[in-house]
Amino acid sequence: MNFFKKIILINKIKKKFNIFFKNGKINKNKKNIILLEFGKSAFNHLASAYLCDVISKKFQSKIVAYPGYQLLTTDLKLNFISNLKWNLGNILSIKTFGILHSFGVNKIFWPQIDSVSETASLKKFNHYNNDIKSKKDLENYNINKILIGDLIYDSYLRKYLVETINISSNKFKNFFLDSLRLFFFWEKYFRKNKIKALILYHAVYISALPLRLAIQKKIPVYVFNNEKLYRLDEKRKFYGLEYLDYKKTFEQLQNKKKKLSIAKKRLLDRFSGKLSSELVYLSKSAYGKTKNFNILKKSNKLKILIAPHSVSDSPHHNGNNFFTDQYEWLEFLGKISNKTNYDWYIKCHPDFNTYFDNTVNLIKRFCDKYPKINYLNSTISHNQLIKEGINFVLTIFGTIAGEYPYFNINAINASKNNPHCKYNFAITPKNKTDYINIIKNLKLYKYKTKQKELLEYYYMRNIYFSNTWFFKDLNKVKFEIKGYKNFTSYEMYKYWLNNFYQNEHNEKLINLDRFINSKDYIFVHK
Repeated sequence: MNFFKKIILINKIKKKFNIFFKNGKINKNKKNIILLEFGKSAFNHLASAYLCDVISKKFQSKIVAYPGYQLLTTDLKLNFISNLKWNLGNILSIKTFGILHSFGVNKIFWPQIDSVSETASLKKFNHYNNDIKSKKDLENYNINKILIGDLIYDSYLRKYLVETINISSNKFKNFFLDSLRLFFFWEKYFRKNKIKALILYHAVYISALPLRLAIQKKIPVYVFNNEKLYRLDEKRKFYGLEYLDYKKTFEQLQNKKKKLSIAKKRLLDRFSGKLSSELVYLSKSAYGKTKNFNILKKSNKLKILIAPHSVSDSPHHNGNNFFTDQYEWLEFLGKISNKTNYDWYIKCHPDFNTYFDNTVNLIKRFCDKYPKINYLNSTISHNQLIKEGINFVLTIFGTIAGEYPYFNINAINASKNNPHCKYNFAITPKNKTDYINIIKNLKLYKYKTKQKELLEYYYMRNIYFSNTWFFKDLNKVKFEIKGYKNFTSYEMYKYWLNNFYQNEHNEKLINLDRFINSKDYIFVHK
């Protein structure tokens, strides 16, 4: 899309927003504040417009935005040119600034670290060597009982696209100090202002520092992405925890047999190689066609498959795991491979969009370091591995643990904070010691068929708690905007304008109002 077409499209969006979203403008002089994460994603702007309009009305508050990407894709402080662009964009309502202003955002500010925040940060940083003696200390680091170490940990991995952290390095210490500066800025901001609600794109990374402060102060927090919308609080600080409710919610449903039948059909479609609407971010199936030759070694040894995650992608998004990050998990498996008499394999997902970092190359080097672990080409179908006799699949918290057990293959999670933890079709160890003991003694574990339980899980995860909070069919949207990545692009604006219907718009506002006035953790169509 060329420059002039973009300008025309932005003007159309701004005009539409000005017409249909009024409450932020009505409340622009109020002292109460709705705090909104600011970013460049087109989908996030659309969703924010709806949420801000409903929440601004409920709390009679003006809307103020801040950059969620600060310290992640930028430095803490803007340089001269960046600062000039920021101020001009804000004053002249250029591009994203103008879009946010058009649905009622009163102010978009860049956090500035004053002398009070600087002094508090340096004072706290002086205790670094005593407070942070290990990566475990880092992930549990808190200030005034507000957990922030996991946010710092994951932000560093994401910013530098690395697999782990060297807590002794000056590079990390400087990042840690900047994170403290930002924390104390927000601590003061919440103390000085009347924050009534917080709207975020992320419940992870350093952009979620305001979230942790808001939760402690019992301020409502709303977090959304393309697929789901949540309200977080002291009991549930993380998104994606609806899995804790799967079993008790399913018990309350009618026509259970029919629901399990629907789940089975959808799951079999996935195994046939169809791209499911649940995994909308994928462009390639992991269950493709099989080869006409064998992949696995012919032996009587147990065959173990490791299914790695993206090493830089927020390992703490649901809380702590048995290992502080994926690298530590892989290193443990590498070392134990040398002590066990198993046939070990590792395979990345064939859709490299799931790996935005250096995961694939790291896995290849990992196999060179631990030669007992056989590297498999990512294009090899899971159907082939299942057919040839994989006995166990290892993951930290991946979706594969809700797939392989359908074929009576044990899946073992390396975290208690996983979506399968309430069920017995996959193994969730009690702790790290239990996990290590299980891996060392895999011959003791025979799989007992639990297909009904797995189908119940699948139904709850993918059908009941569906990804339709904003769009009724994300796959249809993905197809029309020509790819998942375009949810963030101008194509998303174009789609919304071309598919805007007054009755659907009104229905969306009514449904959001119902959710905002409820105590529900996650938005579900009722």
